[in-house]
Amino acid sequence: MGRFSKAIIVLLILAGLAYYWLLVNAGPAGIPARPFDLLALRAAADAKPGAKPTAIRFVTLATRRIPSATLAAGTGLRQINSGVIAWHIETPDGGIVVDPGLSPPDAKAMGFSHYNNAAMALVDSWMDNAELILFTHAHVDHVGRFLDHPHFAAIADKALVTSGMLGGINALWRENGSHISKTRKLAPIEAVAPGVVVIQTPGHTPASQMIYVQLANGREYILTGDTASLAPNFERATPRSRLVADILSPEDRPAAIGWLKGLKALKDRNKSLILLPSHDADWLATNAAALHISRASTARLAPTGN
Repeated sequence: MGRFSKAIIVLLILAGLAYYWLLVNAGPAGIPARPFDLLALRAAADAKPGAKPTAIRFVTLATRRIPSATLAAGTGLRQINSGVIAWHIETPDGGIVVDPGLSPPDAKAMGFSHYNNAAMALVDSWMDNAELILFTHAHVDHVGRFLDHPHFAAIADKALVTSGMLGGINALWRENGSHISKTRKLAPIEAVAPGVVVIQTPGHTPASQMIYVQLANGREYILTGDTASLAPNFERATPRSRLVADILSPEDRPAAIGWLKGLKALKDRNKSLILLPSHDADWLATNAAALHISRASTARLAPTGN
C-alpha cells in the first residue's frame, strides 16, 4: 500500500471518529435520570384557585433546514425543519404566552431562511392581551420578540423573569432588556397560574425551565424548552450533539442528559402525558391533532412592524 493510500485511510478514520464524537455520541454514560414528581406537579396545578386553561395553540415564526443530529445526537444527517415556536395557553383572562420567539433581524442573523411576519403579528397580539408571559430560558430565539415588542412598556410587567434569566436577557444588548428590573425567585416547582406550573431544570442554561400545563379537561403537557428541542431528545433520551452543546452553543450536557432521561422515564410511566419540544416544527405540525394542540391561523393577519 502506497503512502498516499495510507494517508487517505488515516484521514477517513479521523473523519469518522470526528463525526462520531461530534454528532453521534450521546454520552457521557452512566448519568442518572433527574426525577419529575408528577403528583407534586398535579398538586401545584390545583393549588391556585380559578379556571384552568382550556387549550394550547402554537405558531411557527421562523424555520431553517438543519441535520437532525445537530439537535439530537445519533439521529443522522437527515435534513429537518428547525422552527422558532411560540406557544399560547388559552385561559379565561387573555391567555399565557410561552417563548414568544424572535424578530426578523435576529432570525436572519441566526440563519433562518424563512420568517412569517403574520405569525409575528399574532404573537404580538397574544402578548398585548396576555395575563402572563413565560420563558423557558433567555436565548434570543425565545425572548427576542418580547424585547422588541412595539409596545414593550405596556407588556413588560406581564413577564415572569427570574434573576438568572435577566443576565441572559441583558446580554442581548437591547434597550428594552436593560429596562427589566422586576424579577421573581421561583421554587423548584411553583404554580404561576391555575393549572400552570414552572419546573426549574438548569442545564441547557443555568436558568432553564419547563412548563407543566393541566387543562380543565385533565389533559397534561410539559413544554420542554431547549432541553428537548426535538421529539427524539425525549423519545430516546439523546441530547444535543457535542458540536452544538460543547462548541456552538455550550450547555451543561450531563445535566441536560439527566433531565432527558427523567422525561423519558416520566413519559414511559404516564402514556397520556404529552411532551412538547421547542423547535421540532415538522413533528409538531404532523402530530398536532394526536397531541391535542392546534396550529394557530395567521391567514388574516398583517405585520405590525419590527
